[in-house]
Amino acid sequence: MNILILVLAVAVSLIVLLFFIVAFYTSLKYKFIHFRAFKETRKILIKEKNKSSYSSFLVSLAAHIGTGNIVGISTALIYGGPGSLFWMWVFTVFSSVFSLIENTVAQIYKVKIDGETRGGASFYIHQGLGNRFLAVLFSVFFLLTNTVFFQPLQVNTISESLVHVFKIDRLILMLSLFLFAYFVIFKGTERIVRFCERIVPVMSVGYIGVAVAVILANIKHFPGVLLLIIREAFNPKALFSGFSSSALIIGFKRSLFSNEAGLGTGPSVSAMAEPRKPLGQGFVQVVGVFVDTVVICSLTGFMLLLYGFDYGAFRGVDLIFRFYEEILGRFGTFLCLFFLLSFAGATVVSQYYLGESNLLFMVRKSRKKNLFITLYKLFFLLGIAIGVNLSTKEIFGFVDQGMIFLGCINLYALYRLRNDFRKEIKNYYNGENGWSIDRKTGIVYNRRR
Repeated sequence: MNILILVLAVAVSLIVLLFFIVAFYTSLKYKFIHFRAFKETRKILIKEKNKSSYSSFLVSLAAHIGTGNIVGISTALIYGGPGSLFWMWVFTVFSSVFSLIENTVAQIYKVKIDGETRGGASFYIHQGLGNRFLAVLFSVFFLLTNTVFFQPLQVNTISESLVHVFKIDRLILMLSLFLFAYFVIFKGTERIVRFCERIVPVMSVGYIGVAVAVILANIKHFPGVLLLIIREAFNPKALFSGFSSSALIIGFKRSLFSNEAGLGTGPSVSAMAEPRKPLGQGFVQVVGVFVDTVVICSLTGFMLLLYGFDYGAFRGVDLIFRFYEEILGRFGTFLCLFFLLSFAGATVVSQYYLGESNLLFMVRKSRKKNLFITLYKLFFLLGIAIGVNLSTKEIFGFVDQGMIFLGCINLYALYRLRNDFRKEIKNYYNGENGWSIDRKTGIVYNRRR
C-alpha cells in the first residue's frame, strides 16, 4: 500500500510539472495576453457595471478562496518550506492563461436549463469537440471532485477549527453541517449566489486588512522574509530532497489547488455571466486567480513567516490558530475561527453549484432528473462525513489526485478548441484603433506602443 501511495504521489507530481511546462509554452505563444486582465476587468465591472459578471466573479472567488489559501499555505510551509511560496507565484503567473482560455470558451458553449444559464468544461467538450463520452467522463470526475475529493478539505477545516476552539463532538458537527447543507446549499442557485455575495466581500476584505496590518506592524522584518523565500526557493536541499516533497512541486500543487486554473472548475461558474463578449469574462476570471493566489495566499505566507514558528510541530489548522493567538490572544482565536469558517463555508456552498451544473449536463433530458439530483445531494453529504472524520494530510492526497483527473481532460479540450479562443480574441478587439492581429496566433498587439 505504501509503495502504491508513493507511485501515485510521484505520478501526480510529474503531471503537475507537465502542467507548468504547457502553461509556460501557452503564455509565450499568446504573448502573455492574460496580463491585460486587470485593465479589462476594471472596464467590465466598473465602467460597464456588468452585474452578472460581478456575481459570477464572487461565486468563483467563493469556490477558490477556501482553505487552500490558509490551511494549504500552512501545510506548504510545513512540508515544503518557505521556498514553496516562490514556486507558487511562478506557477500562477503562467497557469492563469488557462483560466482566460477556459472561461472564454465556456461563454461560447453555455446553454439554458430550467431557465438558468449553465455551462462549463463538460458542455464545451460535448458541443465543441462533439465528444459526449469524454464530456460525461469529465462530469463524473467533477462530481467526485466536488463531493469526495475537494470538498472534504473545506469540511475538514470547519471540523478541525470548531474542535480546536470548542471541543465539539464530531458527530454533532457532522449533523450540524448536514443541516447547513439542507437550509443553504440545497435551496437553489439564487440562495447560493446571495450567500456568496454577502460573505465573500466581508471575509476577503477582512482577511486582507488583518494581514496588511500585521505586515505593516512588522515592516522592518519584511525584507528578510522576502529574502528567506527566495533563498529557500533555490536551496538545493529544498529542491531535490525528494521529488514529490520538494519546495518546487509543493508550491506548484498548492497553486493549482488554490486557484484551479486549467482544471475546468471555474467555467461552470463564469458561464452564468452575461458579458458583452466572451473574452471579457475570461479576463474577469484571471483577476480572480491573481486575487486568490498571489494576494491572499501570499499574505498568509508572509504573516506566518514573520513570526518564525517551528512548522514541524504543527499539522495545518493548528498553525493558523497558533499565529492568531500569538498576535491577538483569545480574540485572535475567534477571529481566526471566523475566517476559517467563512472561507471554507463559502467554498463548500459554491462547490455544490459546480457539481450540480455538471450533473445537469448528464441528466437534463432524463425523466429521472430529480432522482439523480437527490443522489448527488446524498453523495455531497458523504463528502461532509469524510471531511469530518479524516485528517488534513490524508485529505490532501485525495485533492492532488482529483486535480489530475480533471486537468488532463480539460487541457486536452482547450488545446482542441484553441481556434475558438483565437476567434474570440479577434472578436473582442475588432475595430479598436491601433490594434493589429497576428495571422498565425490570433494574438492582438498595438502598433502604436
